[in-house]
Amino acid sequence: MILVLGTARAQDLLALPTQHHFWDPANKTLFATHAALEALDFGITHYNLSQGGREIDPLAKGLCESGTAGQLVFFGGRMAGVMAVSYLLHKTHHHKLERVFPLYASGDSAYGVVYSFVHR
Repeated sequence: MILVLGTARAQDLLALPTQHHFWDPANKTLFATHAALEALDFGITHYNLSQGGREIDPLAKGLCESGTAGQLVFFGGRMAGVMAVSYLLHKTHHHKLERVFPLYASGDSAYGVVYSFVHR
């Protein structure tokens, strides 16, 4: 359902105005989709690690294997980072990149979710 909501607004990405508010409907949809994928990634990663699994992402390994608090810092930091980079791109008038970056990050999170479900 979440991915459907994200793709249903894809037409908004093609018709970008030269000026727009950062919190317009397209960005709200992109960030909500990314947040949902991050939450799902957090949940399945937390479950897998609690069952003896291991983190394979070298950037996440230290935080994710240190417990729930580390996992919250990592996944929350990823979400905040995506929003910060997108806002920076917005402020520097790179509006297409502002939209593409959360899409890329959502794809990365979706890959993590699928990988974690397959390797439970």
